[in-house]
Amino acid sequence: MTKKLKISLKILAPLSLLVPLASCSTVAELTGVTLDVSRVEEMIEDGVLEQAGFSVVATCPDPMVAEVGETRTCSIEDEYGDTELVDVTIQNSEGDVVWEVRG
Repeated sequence: MTKKLKISLKILAPLSLLVPLASCSTVAELTGVTLDVSRVEEMIEDGVLEQAGFSVVATCPDPMVAEVGETRTCSIEDEYGDTELVDVTIQNSEGDVVWEVRG
């Protein structure tokens, strides 16, 4: 029997998810907040394990750039191959995010 990913989690991430932007020509073209994708994925995985009691693998788009208030979509997959989408919303220019498993 599989565990369904019918969970609702909202987590505020720490400021440390902000990726410092280097001074190069491509940075000037980017707008918004750039997040460290591996840290966002790890935060989601840890949060699901803590709140729901089972492990998942999170996958987010790379690069992950958004304006404050915008939402990007990641996905999680459990050991049975069941998947759910996760909304990651940028809260401020420091890189704080709130994420929630759709359900």
